[in-house]
Amino acid sequence: MSRNRIIAATVAAVLFACLSFSAAANWQGTWHYYDDEGALVGAWTAGCGAMDGRWGIETENKWFTQGCRPDS
Repeated sequence: MSRNRIIAATVAAVLFACLSFSAAANWQGTWHYYDDEGALVGAWTAGCGAMDGRWGIETENKWFTQGCRPDS
């Protein structure tokens, strides 16, 4: 019985670690804010180190781009 508990605890720990990593990775990216006409009016980048920051205004019309991409 003890062996089964050890295996179950190990599996639970591995699943928790994978979910935590996945949750952290999902928050890396940029929210792009658009006005009613579709023009970009602001952005908020989070989880990307030196690229983190906000500019412009926030609106209800927004789109999320996942991941950290350098400007090109």
